[in-house]
Amino acid sequence: MASTTAPSLAPPAARAPRSARHLVRLGWLALLFAVLAVLVVLPLLALILRGFVAVEGGQTSASLASFYKVLGDLSYWVAMGNTLVISIGSMLLATLIGTLLAWCLVRTNVPHRQFLEKAASMPIFIPPFIGAFAWILIGAPRIGLLNAPFSWLGLGQPFNIYTYVGIIWVMGIYIAPYVMMIVAGALRNMDPSLEEAGQVAGLSRLRTMRVITLPVVAPAILSGAVLAFVVGIGLFGTPVLLGMAREIYLVTSRIYLELQQFPPDAGIVAVLAIYLMLLSVLANAIQRRMLRGRSFVTLTGKGFQTRLVRLGPSRHLVATGVWLYLVLTVFAPVALIAAAALSTYAWSGTFTWNHIRFLWETVDVRTTLFNSLFITIVAATATTALGILIAWVTTRSRLAGRQLIEDVVLLPMSVPSLAFALGVFFFWLWIPWGVYGTVWIIIIALIGRYSSYSVRSISSSLIQVHPELEESARICGLGWGATLRRITLPLVLPSIVSSWVMVYSIFVSELSIVLPLYTAETRTLSILSFDTWSIGQFSQVASLSLLQLLMGVGVMVAVGSITRRRDVTVI
Repeated sequence: MASTTAPSLAPPAARAPRSARHLVRLGWLALLFAVLAVLVVLPLLALILRGFVAVEGGQTSASLASFYKVLGDLSYWVAMGNTLVISIGSMLLATLIGTLLAWCLVRTNVPHRQFLEKAASMPIFIPPFIGAFAWILIGAPRIGLLNAPFSWLGLGQPFNIYTYVGIIWVMGIYIAPYVMMIVAGALRNMDPSLEEAGQVAGLSRLRTMRVITLPVVAPAILSGAVLAFVVGIGLFGTPVLLGMAREIYLVTSRIYLELQQFPPDAGIVAVLAIYLMLLSVLANAIQRRMLRGRSFVTLTGKGFQTRLVRLGPSRHLVATGVWLYLVLTVFAPVALIAAAALSTYAWSGTFTWNHIRFLWETVDVRTTLFNSLFITIVAATATTALGILIAWVTTRSRLAGRQLIEDVVLLPMSVPSLAFALGVFFFWLWIPWGVYGTVWIIIIALIGRYSSYSVRSISSSLIQVHPELEESARICGLGWGATLRRITLPLVLPSIVSSWVMVYSIFVSELSIVLPLYTAETRTLSILSFDTWSIGQFSQVASLSLLQLLMGVGVMVAVGSITRRRDVTVI
């Protein structure tokens, strides 16, 4: 009897620790799903649901009244048309500039191309609001620097940034780096023997690029174009600053105007936000449709070294073009903002420190600066921590739901920021937890919207770390937590730091996310800058813009310096 029962008792005893660990993992997985549901899924569902309900007398009922209002009002149709025209125009411009920059800086012998490639990505860190304000100082009819010589000569004012072309120009040049980085990655992975074969066959360099290079990197160009379109339809600062002056309203502008009404029509706001989401979904669907059945495998097991295209004397002309782009997007705007901050009013010719003293003498600035720092640091830290956890689960674990987790966290990347913020607004307005009206709702919205950025950055680094290092630690008796803390995190620390700096730089001047969620007590510097612009205090806006740039660039430089010092010490 004992000999028959002993074998049946041993396996459960052996399996008990393993089963307990499995239950713990399932518990963590369920908790992670719950966190992502609150941060991402439920806000988006709340946004969609709010467009299909009507609230009257405290009673909620299913209704299409908001859709009828939007579809029956010509002004909304005009805003939708403007959004399409300007977003498509800026997408085309950004794709053209970004693709040319990528090819010039990756595949040619342009002087100082490595430095220029890093510098060409800097416009991403120039907030759209600040970039648009800088171009008002450059191309506005009365105060624009470009118009000054013509006015002195009595030739009128030929440049006007407050036009469709002006809005497309500003949006396009600041979105172009997104396309450049995507296309540059594809060009680096392309085997140069393909181009060499074309040239051996008698093709010129230009024809080789058109017939071979462009088709091979077409998927990357299309991906960059779709990203540029999605970013464009969700921009708020640029269309409002440059468009509302001449009554060129986009959907984001209309959402802002609806939010200024008292009481705001939440149904119309939700329908307009749903329209932005549909545009984004449609753009991604078109991309998938165009790439279906097409395959361009250029990275294989066979090693190759990228060969640069020798441009000869023309390389200096190409470098001049890249430097001109940097002047138009980074150097000139920052210099003009600094000059405007030191002027009594725009280009008055009289300089003063009053607008710089305004930064530390005004209670509003001190309060909003504290709010901005608190929100930015907490949100950036929480976003990076969540990114580490999700990246580890999706790249290192074998949990059944890891792919779904990755899909959920990447979902907000295809949703315009303003639309996502409205979803957060509607969701927490219905939840009686006291989050609405505090800084925490802004922090929650930032984490939900931008966690995907951190996940992508850290995952790419984790993939490069071979699992055998962690397996060795586990064999030595370390648990998964200790292995993560002592082995994995130190190895991917540079990408973690880069992720934190990236989201911090975005958060420090974020406007679209904060706009529907702030109150008088939770205003940030970006909101204060926008309010100051609305009353025409341009020099004060310039000083606030400088402060935001210093907050972003200063942290980037400081962290970069600490990281380099650490690397030198280790070596």
